[in-house]
Amino acid sequence: MLTDPADDFTFRRYNPQDQITLRSGTGLYIHIPFCTHFCPYCPYLKIRYSKATALAYKEALIREIRLYHDLFGRAGFSSLYIGGGTPTLMLDELGEVLEHLHRCFNIKGDLAIETNPNDVDRGVVTKLGSLGFNLVSLGIQSFDDRYLRQIGRDYDAPVAVKALETVGAGDFDTVNVDLMFVIDHQTVDDVINDLAVAVDHHMDQVTCYPLFTFPYSEVGRLKQLKRLRLPDRHLRKKMYYVMNDFMAEHGYTRTNVWSFSRDHRPAFSSVTRDYFLGLGAGAGSYNGNRFFFNTFSVPHYIRNVRRSLPIAVSMTVSRRLEKLFWLYWRLYETSVPKTAYRDMFGEALEQDFGNLLRVIRMLQFVEAEDDDTIRLNTRGAHRIHLLQNHYALNYVDKLWRVLKVQPFPEKIAL
Repeated sequence: MLTDPADDFTFRRYNPQDQITLRSGTGLYIHIPFCTHFCPYCPYLKIRYSKATALAYKEALIREIRLYHDLFGRAGFSSLYIGGGTPTLMLDELGEVLEHLHRCFNIKGDLAIETNPNDVDRGVVTKLGSLGFNLVSLGIQSFDDRYLRQIGRDYDAPVAVKALETVGAGDFDTVNVDLMFVIDHQTVDDVINDLAVAVDHHMDQVTCYPLFTFPYSEVGRLKQLKRLRLPDRHLRKKMYYVMNDFMAEHGYTRTNVWSFSRDHRPAFSSVTRDYFLGLGAGAGSYNGNRFFFNTFSVPHYIRNVRRSLPIAVSMTVSRRLEKLFWLYWRLYETSVPKTAYRDMFGEALEQDFGNLLRVIRMLQFVEAEDDDTIRLNTRGAHRIHLLQNHYALNYVDKLWRVLKVQPFPEKIAL
């Protein structure tokens, strides 16, 4: 209903003759696929850590950086985000990767990285600071041993709390804590108890995700799932509203459908750059004209980047879809700046999406609106997160399920 009739939502095998362009304000992403422990629910691209493979992967990243430098010269990027996997397993190698990035490009904004409780100590925190990282996310998931065991985490609550204290003592602009809710048998009180630990430790940002089960995850394969399984809708809604109330009562402001921040700290987010360029196996990129993904096979990535960009598939994006994608992420952030839309696209938001905005207002999703900004209320934020679950996660499932088994597929229809 909202996209261009010509949009076919099909990824096709990448043609090296297709020109790759770079937009102003593009962010950089690097995927580090290594883990020492595999959590059964985790859907992300990961392989078992080995020093030899990590060294080969480092060299491949450096080669990919040089390939893009050949294309774009000393381009400017608005931020750097490193995710995984567990990026801090490659902290020594990342120092050399960062040297090449700064040599080849001009990175002007935040440097963000993910890590896990078992992988941080004072030495790691010091090294992160010396490398220039100012935003750090700690994947706690829960402070309750029952739920840590259930989702397959390899640490207990005291280790998680110690990790909070260790990272919190670092000189970072923002420390984010990831928590899960709607875990099997989890109660509303259990969720509040987890939030209370993060709040009591004065975390700058708290991000809460419902537990999804992807068919290609270990648990999904064990249960022989044919499609993405989402948690109970009614319990999820109840927990979501309680979380919003609890965080507001403790001085946190909602910065997107999942996250709450305090004291106007810089937001830690992996997904809301307008444009992004991904490096590493499985990394995605978006430049306004097309989406493209590197091969998900680490061996193929290491081998192919020696001679050409390791892109596996790409999808053409129409002007209409580019606008809709921008609007989608502003709704995800629960605040839509009308002036920014006009500045970016040269047209009024109401002119392009007036009918959609009228529906949002009619359904009472809006908390406040002025000449410049539409701000969603909790009801609206909850509905947007359901929309994300239904569409975005199902698209991820269709795409990643193929890319995880075919290094360079011919076609993937979403």
